[in-house]
Amino acid sequence: MRYTAMLCALVPLVVLNARAQSKPVCSLLTTEEVSAVGASGEGIPGEMSAAKGVTMKMCSWKMKAGGLHLSANPAPAGASREQVEAELTKTYNMLTSQGWKHEKKDFGSVVCDLFIPPANQKSAPANTSCLTVAQGMLVNADALSLTAVPMEKLKPLVDSAVGRL
Repeated sequence: MRYTAMLCALVPLVVLNARAQSKPVCSLLTTEEVSAVGASGEGIPGEMSAAKGVTMKMCSWKMKAGGLHLSANPAPAGASREQVEAELTKTYNMLTSQGWKHEKKDFGSVVCDLFIPPANQKSAPANTSCLTVAQGMLVNADALSLTAVPMEKLKPLVDSAVGRL
């Protein structure tokens, strides 16, 4: 549910845009890149329908105890990464109010967040998320795992995906 809440928080930021993506989302990362964060197998393409007829395109890979998810969707015209972050803050505040620990690192054009569940939620996965707005696209990578994926390991996946847009 928490992952769905984070994805739904991105939905208002995805613009209804006639411009098609140039590549399928799963083609934006290599097997070697996803294995660097503990993911394996072929990417599984998917879509998430949301309010106002918006469909978010994504790709998922399996992890030992969780999953890696990449989305690349048109960003609202003129949107900055900072505007996307401001919208996500609402979801982040909800999690921290429930006892989740939040760490954030700004890597310039990419920002990453790590959420660690409260001790009383032993089965809840940690969530590492990195995003950027580049070339008119909102690119987001999320790793959900019982063992937190370091932000420094996830950030290069966003860079690679942007390089292949």
